[in-house]
Amino acid sequence: MIDINKKLDKIEKNCYETARKEYKILKEENDNIISEKVLDKVNSYKEELAKKYTNEINKIEREYNRNLFDYEMDERVKINEFKQNLKQEINSQVELEICKFVDTFEYKNFLFRTIEKTLSRSNKSENIIVYVTEKDFDRFKDEIQNAFNVKLERIENENIGGCIVIDTTNHVSINNTLRINIEEKIEKVNL
Repeated sequence: MIDINKKLDKIEKNCYETARKEYKILKEENDNIISEKVLDKVNSYKEELAKKYTNEINKIEREYNRNLFDYEMDERVKINEFKQNLKQEINSQVELEICKFVDTFEYKNFLFRTIEKTLSRSNKSENIIVYVTEKDFDRFKDEIQNAFNVKLERIENENIGGCIVIDTTNHVSINNTLRINIEEKIEKVNL
């Protein structure tokens, strides 16, 4: 017969061995579960970071586009202001030169040719009025009336020179003043 102590030792060893095997299996299962949970947490965290990153990139792109749009609009406004200032400066310089021309002897010939051209575009009605600047009226009134046999009236000196012809019978008006000619030419300047 086997001794009880030996049997107990054998049962104890078997229990330890079984417990060790079960412990090993449980430990592996537990490690796998922990690894899966950690991996799930890491993946979830990565996805969350990726979403935050994408949202931040989108926010930065929107802000960049908004700032770029604002910058482009500001620059367009500045360019348009510069163009307007440049046109005004050109206009002022041209007006200055034209005003100098109006005080020359050659201007009289220019004025008479302008009146003649403007009258030739009208319908040769008897009710034609020619308007010239006050300065030209004072200087050339008699000569204009004798040369063209028309009624002569005054317009403001701010028109610089030239003439306006009005045919009251046909309700036609032709503005051939230097001011209007300058403004039309300046408007056509493409900057």
